[in-house]
Amino acid sequence: MPSSDHRRPLSSKRALDSELLVLSDVVVRAPAVILRAKNRPPQLRRELAKLMRSKTECLILASMIDPVADGVHLAGFDRFPTAYQGIVGRSCHGLDEVRQAELEGVDYVTISPIFETESKPGYGPPLGLGGLGRIARQAHVPVYALGGIDLGRVAVCRDAGAAGVAVQGAVARSANPDETIAAILDEWHS
Repeated sequence: MPSSDHRRPLSSKRALDSELLVLSDVVVRAPAVILRAKNRPPQLRRELAKLMRSKTECLILASMIDPVADGVHLAGFDRFPTAYQGIVGRSCHGLDEVRQAELEGVDYVTISPIFETESKPGYGPPLGLGGLGRIARQAHVPVYALGGIDLGRVAVCRDAGAAGVAVQGAVARSANPDETIAAILDEWHS
């Protein structure tokens, strides 16, 4: 059974030791990145992953295993890679999904949506900080808050019990992604 210390980011497997996961379809510089680009051909995703490798300490590919990456982030419908030795995360939307992911053996989960989000409008009712806190307290793996995470919402997710935050829109919409990433990390540590 995974560690019950869900408030501390995962550090037992390779490089996922960040309070911030940046979900991206393009190359960005961040401590940990989940490279999505799911609608791109596999060869192009591999090339993007190779470019991203030098920009991050921890590279995770969405729904794709590749030796260049430290791990894979699974969607709810993706099969769990039982023989895989890298970091494995899963997208979850409630406590039942988190429990199932824990039984599979994931190293972390993202839980969403916490707030209304511009990136995926209408995607489920927001869990809010109360829902995040309830799930984080009951989880046995690190829980990363996702969905509507912008500046001003980072510290409250931490205070609710999240091990970290996962952002997409805040970085994608930013005129200066590096500054936005730095500001998110500053708020987390405030």
